[in-house]
Amino acid sequence: MRIPSPGPRSTVLPALAVASACSLFAASALAGDVRGTLTVPTDFPSMVTAPAEADAARLRYWEEWNGFLEPRPARVETAREIAVVLTGSGSASTGEQPALRMHNGSLFPSTVIVRVGVATPIRNDDACAYEIFADGNPELGPVQTAPGNARPITVSAPGHWPLRDRNLPHVQGHLHALPDLVARAFVEPTGGYVFRGVEPGTYNVHVFQGEHEVGPAQAVTVGDAHEVVVAPITLARP
Repeated sequence: MRIPSPGPRSTVLPALAVASACSLFAASALAGDVRGTLTVPTDFPSMVTAPAEADAARLRYWEEWNGFLEPRPARVETAREIAVVLTGSGSASTGEQPALRMHNGSLFPSTVIVRVGVATPIRNDDACAYEIFADGNPELGPVQTAPGNARPITVSAPGHWPLRDRNLPHVQGHLHALPDLVARAFVEPTGGYVFRGVEPGTYNVHVFQGEHEVGPAQAVTVGDAHEVVVAPITLARP
């Protein structure tokens, strides 16, 4: 029996698959890391505010006088309070980004940056439930998030709002919704930060603490280099 020879069509789909795989590999190969350093002045204020007198009974032990140790003064905890983000005209990055979570009794980081219209989860890593809400934004009311669960938050318009918990007054944070957010950086306690797997393009680096942008925006161009280093940014309140 004669076996028909394969026609041109049989080679088209494999060829397309190979071309698609090659283009995806090339795009991921071009993606690089963007690194930088934050300089935090010694007198730079923490975003942690003193609680109202009615809430003093709920203070953590290191925040109040116990007869032996002086209360620890509020200081900037860079990895917890500071958010470093990349903005640009492209879509959101597919590179690795830090999780937004409840950790050790507070938001981590406490400055939360999301992209407008994109659902972003806040994960509860603690053993208690939280009811986080955005003060002044009815889209984000207090919804209980049990231990081990995550609550997706979606904001439909740009803006910024304080974040609170309905039952735990010590929980403080601030939410920013940006229309051109591309990526969030991993921030280290020492002030170093890194964006993972950024596609080639032109971007701006912004630094936020609470409701404020606390550093000059830095333009950065990502080409075919494996890593791009941004000039140091010194934090300053507006």
